[in-house]
Amino acid sequence: MATAIRTGDAVAQATPNVTTRHAGYLFHPVIDFILAGGGSMLLALPIILLIHDKKAVEATALGWGLVLSNVLNFPHFANSYQLLYTGIGQRIFGAESTPTVRLRYIWAGFVAPVLILGFMFLAYSFGNPRLLGYAANAMAFTVGWHYVKQGYGVIAVLSAIRRIYYSEIEKRLLLLNGYVVWIYSWLQLNKTLHEEKLYGVAFFTFDLPSMLLTIGAIAAGLTTAAVVVAFAVRILVRKQAVSWNGVVGYVCALYLWQLAFHYDLIFAIFIPAFHSLQYLLFTWRYQLNKAASEAGPGPAVPTVTLSRPALVRFAKFVGWGLVLGWVGFTGLPLLFHASLSPDPALFGPAVFVFIVVMWINIHHYFIDNVIWRRDNEDVRKYLFAPR
Repeated sequence: MATAIRTGDAVAQATPNVTTRHAGYLFHPVIDFILAGGGSMLLALPIILLIHDKKAVEATALGWGLVLSNVLNFPHFANSYQLLYTGIGQRIFGAESTPTVRLRYIWAGFVAPVLILGFMFLAYSFGNPRLLGYAANAMAFTVGWHYVKQGYGVIAVLSAIRRIYYSEIEKRLLLLNGYVVWIYSWLQLNKTLHEEKLYGVAFFTFDLPSMLLTIGAIAAGLTTAAVVVAFAVRILVRKQAVSWNGVVGYVCALYLWQLAFHYDLIFAIFIPAFHSLQYLLFTWRYQLNKAASEAGPGPAVPTVTLSRPALVRFAKFVGWGLVLGWVGFTGLPLLFHASLSPDPALFGPAVFVFIVVMWINIHHYFIDNVIWRRDNEDVRKYLFAPR
C-alpha cells in the first residue's frame, strides 16, 4: 500500500458492504493487530532481548526466512502485479479513464519496468558489477519509501473504517515524520555498510559525511516528538479516538522495520515477511470483497465465510499469486541463467536472482503508487465499506 489512500475520509464512505466482517475492522481486531505489525512487535522483544549469540542461530533464522519469503513475500509481490494488470486495458483505453489515470497505468505497467530492467541488463552487458551493485542501493531507497507510504496508509485506512479522521496538521506530521525517518534510515544504511554482497553481487553504498547522519538523527527525533505531542493532545486534551491497530502499523513500518533492523540481524531477516503480512491484510480483504461481489448476492454470513463461487474466485487469486511468485523469483532467474550463462567470477553465482529481485522490488513501489489511490474506483468499491 505505497501511496496508500492518502486520506481515508472520502473513500471510507464509498459503497455497501459486500462481505460481512467485524464492524470497524478489516477482519477482526486481533487479526488486524497481528497482521498490521503487532506480530513483529511480539517477535522483536524475545529476539532482541533473549538471543545473545546471534551467530549460533543465524543459519536457522536464514532457513526460516527463506521459507517465509516463499510463503508470504512471493504472493505479496505477485498480488500487486495481479491488481495492476487485471483490467489494465480498460484503465488505459476506457472512455471513463482520465488522461492522468491513463498515464499512471502506462508508466507503472510498461515504461517503468522496461527502464528498470533495461538498466540492470545494461550494467550486466557492460560487465560492470559496480554499476549493477548500485541497484541494491536504489532498492533500499525505494523500499524505504514504500514502507513509509504503506505505514501511513495503514493508519489512514484502519482509522477511516472506524470513522476516525485526523486533522490536516496531524496528517502532515505523520507524513513528514515518515519521510524523515526513511531518509535517516537510508543515510544510516550508507554510512554503516560499505561493500557487502547480496546474492553474490557487491552492494555498493555512498560515502556520506557523518554530519548528514547527525542531522538526520536530530530531524527524526524532532519529528517523532512532534507526532507524539500531537497524539497526546488529541487523546488527552481533545478526547478524540485513535485506531491503535493503525498506530501499531505506522510505528512498525517506520521504527521496527527501518531502524531496528540496523541493530539486530536475526530480526532483520524476518522484516520482509512482516511487511508482506501487512500488505496482504489489505490486499486479501480487497480481493475477498471483490470475489463476493463478482460471485453475486448471497445471504449474510459471518466475517470470512463466503459463498462457494466467491471462495473459488479468491482461491484462484491466491493460487495464481503463488504461481506468479515462483515464476518471478525462481523461474525467470533460472531461465536467464540457462540462456545467458553469466561469468560467476565477475558477477557471482546468482546474478540473475539479484537482477530479478532488484527489478521486482523497485517496480513494486511504482505499482503501489498507482493501484492504492483514493481516486481508484475499485479501491473505493472493494476495500472500504460502511460499518
